Amino acid sequence: MHKPLPRGLNIEFEGGLEEAVTAHAGVALLIELGRLSGVIGAADRCLPVKKSSKGLGQGQFVESFVLLSALGGECLDDFDGLRRDQGLEAMLGYPLPPASTARQWLDQFHDETLLEGRPLQGSFIPMESARLAALRAVVERTIHAYVAAVRAGPMVTLDVDAHLVESSKYTALPSYAGFRGYQPLLVQWAEAGLILADQFRDGNVPASQNIRQLVDEAYDSLPPREDGWQVQVRSDSAAYEYETLDHWHERGWRFVVSADMSPSLRAQIQELPPQEWHFWSEGQDGVVREWAEVPYVPSRPNEHRDTEPYRYVAIRVRTPQGVLFGDGNTVKLFAVVSNDWDTDGRALLEWHRGKAATIEQVHRVLKDELGAGVYPSAKFGANAAWLRLQVLTHNLLELLKATALDEQYREARPKRLRFRIFTQFGRVVNHARKQFIRLASRVLREIIRPGRRRLAGLAWTVS
Repeated sequence: MHKPLPRGLNIEFEGGLEEAVTAHAGVALLIELGRLSGVIGAADRCLPVKKSSKGLGQGQFVESFVLLSALGGECLDDFDGLRRDQGLEAMLGYPLPPASTARQWLDQFHDETLLEGRPLQGSFIPMESARLAALRAVVERTIHAYVAAVRAGPMVTLDVDAHLVESSKYTALPSYAGFRGYQPLLVQWAEAGLILADQFRDGNVPASQNIRQLVDEAYDSLPPREDGWQVQVRSDSAAYEYETLDHWHERGWRFVVSADMSPSLRAQIQELPPQEWHFWSEGQDGVVREWAEVPYVPSRPNEHRDTEPYRYVAIRVRTPQGVLFGDGNTVKLFAVVSNDWDTDGRALLEWHRGKAATIEQVHRVLKDELGAGVYPSAKFGANAAWLRLQVLTHNLLELLKATALDEQYREARPKRLRFRIFTQFGRVVNHARKQFIRLASRVLREIIRPGRRRLAGLAWTVS
């Protein structure tokens, strides 16, 4: 029979620990990855040279922000807690910046002159500052490093989507959801898990605004490939604009995009005879999903005689008899538009829905497990840099999983990486004029040593 547990901890605590220790010895793999892959070196090359040689360099600042986010820091004040980790300082070779210094560095990405064209009403996307564009080049280095190290295949699925972040900052603007905040837009390479492009935006900027330009920017971030890339795009209705669809079609890209349910499209779907509908799935709640081809050819501005029509596929969602949706209806209609006429309709719809496991999952990771859920500044440029640093951290973690870690961690989110990889106790030891970190034998044998061996064996091309 087990003894009842004591009401409190049955152990005493004492101060006096003077040895340099770290609770994050496993993060050594991320530090080594950033340096071997050339990402941290790219920060030193791309960001403006500091006027003073004192203090941290640009690469050290970028590396510090990556570690802050990777280890669970959600605000600049968390730097002050990490600065007390002497073992982490020993691994880095420099002290992490205090919160005040980190804020000053982040503020340098803001350029007030770029906001001078903001209208009194309506949405506005300012140009990026030179520093912010340089930070984009650092993120691009993670993409090139991935392609070089992982030998990625030619398929590139570009998933594009925006997400909302509520904020109480006085500079935050109202969003369509009714609260004030921001609405960044991202483009992800689904097969690699990498974010290829990001754009920080005010809360009142529609997701559709400049979406074509950002997707082009995402594609341009890919390194040249001898046999070319096979590109396909998935998006919600933010991309449902014929100039955008025509642009992707002319580039030879396959696309599937959610269509706006216009009155004419709805009427065309409702006129479909019963035999045109095909069973898709039935949920445990009895809701049935069906699909059908729709012979819909909308009128288009500036349409030419040789303009190719696009394919429309409808989805019908029906409740069991006597059951209503929340809006009082028993049937809901949706549709997608595509330039793919060969794929089976159901397969096309299921492929389009696949972005729920890619870009929508990335939104959740950035907001809930990295630092993109709370922005640190009232300055637009500083917040844009903060988002890009979260994107950089995300990409480095994806690269770490693809190169240094066992297959079991390939789908691991940041929380699991912290618990299983990064949070490992280590003690800094100075012996015979050498400094090293002593780890548990299991950690060294199963995580650190094989991870470092894999990283060292990769043919990194530092450019």
